[in-house]
This record gives sequence, structure tokens and C-alpha cells, in this order.
Amino acid sequence: MTDEKLLTQTTATHTKTTVREEPKPSLLSSVLAIAGFIVLIIVVLWGLLNIATLSSPWLSSIFSKSAASIQVSAPANVTSGENFTVSWKYSTAEKGMYALLYQCRNNLRLETSGGNGTTNAVPCGAAFTVSPTGSAVVTPILSGIATTSLPISVIFIPNAITSTSSGQASSKQAQGNVTVVVHPGAAPVVVVPAPAQPTTPVAPAKPRATGPADLSVHIISVRVDPSGMGIAEFDIANDGASSSGMYYFEAYLPTQSGYPYSSPAQSSLAPGDHIVNTLRFSQATGGTVSITIDPSNSVHESNENNNYASQSLSMPYNAYPYQPAQYPYAY
Repeated sequence: MTDEKLLTQTTATHTKTTVREEPKPSLLSSVLAIAGFIVLIIVVLWGLLNIATLSSPWLSSIFSKSAASIQVSAPANVTSGENFTVSWKYSTAEKGMYALLYQCRNNLRLETSGGNGTTNAVPCGAAFTVSPTGSAVVTPILSGIATTSLPISVIFIPNAITSTSSGQASSKQAQGNVTVVVHPGAAPVVVVPAPAQPTTPVAPAKPRATGPADLSVHIISVRVDPSGMGIAEFDIANDGASSSGMYYFEAYLPTQSGYPYSSPAQSSLAPGDHIVNTLRFSQATGGTVSITIDPSNSVHESNENNNYASQSLSMPYNAYPYQPAQYPYAY
């Protein structure tokens, strides 16, 4: 009996279930967890704010409208002395004026027609007001023989000046650009009429002392005819005691590019003979006509001091009688 009781107690002891409760978290650990969560939220918000700030210029560049510009067109290649048209397209409700602007070049300038056969110089590096019709006719004047690239701008200058929300003054000014390549013009055309026959004095020739020839030159007149051709008329004489033999002469003619003319071989002049020569040339400008006889000194002469003559050529009108209003504008 005692053994059975003992066995039963032992079995009961092995089947007894023990329940353990987990320890409750302390108040300090709860506070730290909440504080860490709040810090995490603050860091995330700060990061999002910085990302938005850094990306705002990029976003504004995507959604903002592009700045207004003027569509300008002109021939890609032009020739010195020949007119060409600069045209533009621009739509705006603003009232204002248009101006032409081109970069300065040492060997190049632009001109416009002033009416009545006159021309106006277009200053470089400054805004030159033009008609608001959408086009302007200009003439490039290139000195020398080097082809030159010329950037040209058309600017819209509004009459009203507005104020931005930041208090800074602003205006709806617009600009368009185009580049033309200016080529040198053709060489001036010089028309040399057939030389007149040397004239011989009718009176009996007086006995002359023997000696060398003496070529001399005298300019009769220089002028511009109604068609714009320059005319130089001059007389070459032999004042010496011997025939001159074959000789040459050179003429400097005032043209847009400056043109030196060298004559072909001239017939010999007997003592006392003379011959009148006429040169016609295009692209005439104001300047000096000069004639040099026997520039290489190939003729033996008694006097070399009378082989040169010059005379000024005046144009029939003032080249630049009118200068319109100019608005300084820097590139």
C-alpha cells in the first residue's frame, strides 16, 4: 500500500505544468523607443525637404517657358558693295522699337540707304534703330581681299519697363542672331579708251638742243559722272630734246578697295609731243587720284621731278549726312 501511494505521487509530480510569465518592459525602454521613432521621422522629413530644394531649379527649367527670341534670317554669303536684306519675325503685344547690332571689324563696315542717293553709316557695337517692318537692307563695305565672317543681331527694345515681384526692373527685351560671310567684291572696272594719236605742233619745229627726253604729266580733271563712274583725264608730254621711247604710267584710283592701275606699254613721244589719256573706273569714292610717269625710271630724262601729279576727287553728295538715334548695347 505504501508503495502504490508513493508511485502515484511520483506520477503526479511528473505531469504537473509550470506556467512562467514574461517580464513586463520597463518605462525607460518605452520612452527611448518612442524618442527614436520621432528622430527617424524628423531625419526622413529633413532629407525630403533637401531633395526638393536641390531639384527645384531642374523642375523649374522643365516646366518654365523658354525665353522669347527673334527669328533672324539673312543670306549666308554676301559680296562687298552689294545690298542684302536682314529680315526677322517676332510676335509680341509690347510696343517698342527694333535695332540692328553687329560686331566691330577693322576691315568691315555696314551702310544703309538714306534716300536721295545718300548713305548712312551703321555704327558697330551700338544698337542702330531700323524700321519695324520686319526687314532692313544694308550694304557691307569690305576693305582688302580677306573674306570676313560678320555676326549680326536684331534687338527688340520695349518702350515700357516692368517691375518683378522681387523689386528688380525687367523688360521683355528679345534678341535674335545670324552670321553672314562677306566676300570681297570684284576688282573695279577700268575702261581705257584707245589712245589718241600723238599730236605734232603745226608750226615749224624750232631747233632744239640735243639732250635726253623729259616726260611730264598734268591732270586736266577728275570727276564722277551721273552713272557713278569715276573719270580721270590727264596729259602726258615730252618736254625734252630726244624721243622718250616706250614708257609706262601708274594711276592710283580712289575706289572702295583702293585700286592701283598699271598701264600697258605706251608709244614713244617725240620731242614736243603730248597725248591726252582718260581713265574711267567703277566703285568710285572720295579720295585722291594720282598719276606717276615712268615709275621704274627706265627712261633717261633730264628732269625726274615732273613725273607725278595728283588731284582730289569729291563725291557729288555727302556720304554720311544723317546719323539716326543710337542706343548703346554691349555684346
